[in-house]
Amino acid sequence: MNKQWFLGLSASLLVSTGTMANTHEVTIYLDSNSQTNIAPVLKIARDEWDQRPESDASFGFSQSRFGVAYRHAALTNWQLHTMQRIDYLIDTNAQTALGYYQEQNDQPLTSYDSYDTRLALTGARSKGLGLAYQHHFDALTVTVQANYWQLNYLRDSQLSGALSGSDNAQLRGALQFSEYYSDNNFLKRPNTDDAWRTRGDGLSLDVHFDWQVTEHFALSGQVIDLYNQFELDQAGFTEADINTKGSFVDNAGFSSFRPLLKGRETAQNHDFDLPSQVYLQGQYHFLGYRYLASVRRQGGQHFAQLGMQLGDWRMMLDPINLAPELAYQGETWLVTTALDHLNPNKALTLRLNLNWQLAW
Repeated sequence: MNKQWFLGLSASLLVSTGTMANTHEVTIYLDSNSQTNIAPVLKIARDEWDQRPESDASFGFSQSRFGVAYRHAALTNWQLHTMQRIDYLIDTNAQTALGYYQEQNDQPLTSYDSYDTRLALTGARSKGLGLAYQHHFDALTVTVQANYWQLNYLRDSQLSGALSGSDNAQLRGALQFSEYYSDNNFLKRPNTDDAWRTRGDGLSLDVHFDWQVTEHFALSGQVIDLYNQFELDQAGFTEADINTKGSFVDNAGFSSFRPLLKGRETAQNHDFDLPSQVYLQGQYHFLGYRYLASVRRQGGQHFAQLGMQLGDWRMMLDPINLAPELAYQGETWLVTTALDHLNPNKALTLRLNLNWQLAW
């Protein structure tokens, strides 16, 4: 990763002139978005599998960013951010989700003759610094933000193969497993004598724009992680074949035995990126009302919303996932929330955005 490129960019962004003024602006913000079609978000987070997964279970993501931004009147186009982020992404299929649910509840895996097992899990936690520059054109405002991250936690796992079960809850099958990690890992491998490193770093780039296209129509959008790359040198690494069939006949006709798990544990360099988050919203002002339409891509999934704004209130609805979103804009703060169920413990969609601005 070219750290010199980032440091050079940061230095160039800090070069600016202006008249000093005793005006400060601090913005505290939280952007948290979780969505899945597997099981309720909070139950997955707590690993409580007391509810059968959805029949179309295939994805899940939970991405949050908490930050504090500072701007000074002498550098009105610049903003410094200190942030923390948490990213979890799951890619799976319905048979894997059902098999895990049944196993957690001591139910035999007999719903299918053989379960097609597929799971990709990425979990990362980082803290970082960001530097944003805002430029105003005639009717267009563009903000570009460059971020440096210190990676504090990583788990990047892949599992594939086939499983079957019997009425007495015995499992049969063959699986292929690989995992990079900073500490917590599937096979509970201890980091004896610092066998692998637990810290890494990363870079990312975000872009935001607001465009007043006509007197009545405006367009806004943002791309989070337009560019991003994270790396952990000498991360913990495990790869293994898991096979429940302990005996076999070799080519010479002799009976032999294979271990349940065969593989290796070592340390390897690992770099990865996260899927970009794309949000685009159009706003049409007509007869005192603002009509809204938006599209969003996150976690490899596409979403759409329709709604309207009246005064300080905004109401949006995802017609596919039936997740209403309600927002209120105060003088110095903004809060947005979205749920697809009144009981958060049953919600497949959970979204909370907070923004509070202080100036003196």
